[in-house]
Amino acid sequence: VDNPGGKVRNLLLPDEASLVSAFRPDLLGGVQVVTGRAVALAYEADGRLTRREQDFTAIPYFAWANRGPGEMTVWLPSRETSARPQPLPTLASRARVAASPAGRDPRAVHDQNEPKSSRDGTSSFFHWWPEKGSTEWVEYAFDAPTRVSAVEVYWFDDTGSGECRVPASWRVLYKDGEEWKPVEAASAYGIEKDRYNTVAFTPVTTSGLRLEAVLQPEWSAGIQEWKVR
Repeated sequence: VDNPGGKVRNLLLPDEASLVSAFRPDLLGGVQVVTGRAVALAYEADGRLTRREQDFTAIPYFAWANRGPGEMTVWLPSRETSARPQPLPTLASRARVAASPAGRDPRAVHDQNEPKSSRDGTSSFFHWWPEKGSTEWVEYAFDAPTRVSAVEVYWFDDTGSGECRVPASWRVLYKDGEEWKPVEAASAYGIEKDRYNTVAFTPVTTSGLRLEAVLQPEWSAGIQEWKVR
């Protein structure tokens, strides 16, 4: 929250950058912060990669998320090959997101942080743990009626270290007035790990889209990324 737009994963810190450390007694009960100038990387509509200098602020690791969930990085890259440029906004990333009360902060599902696998812990992810065997949901609200015809879901599954697995089943619903109605799916609802599961359906124009998941009886479930087109 101390950085423009709340984005930090697209920052590049040149080797020659000057850093300043100072104690902030007014922040989080008193913490030492580091400030400087970084380069923010972002893609433009024409595919160009832009570089803009901006001020940045770093706080101690223990104080991360004390003002709400947000992006975090420990080491700022010094080379573009290691940085994550901010991608162009999409239907999903521009939407407002909410989830059933059991879920952890759902903004991870549309942060455009591409996972390397279903159990990738270096990317941000969303889950409904500790709920198990229940029917849960996450939904997008669009600013204006939007035509959609497909979704892509990358499931979170931490087999071997946690209690999240792919769901038993799931479906997509669209908002029609105040009512949620299932889309007419033209393809199967996949639950494969380590890849995007794509479902195409009869196009609808709607103000909202909901992903409803039935969790396995002994397991919770989660999502790495949810795309809409």
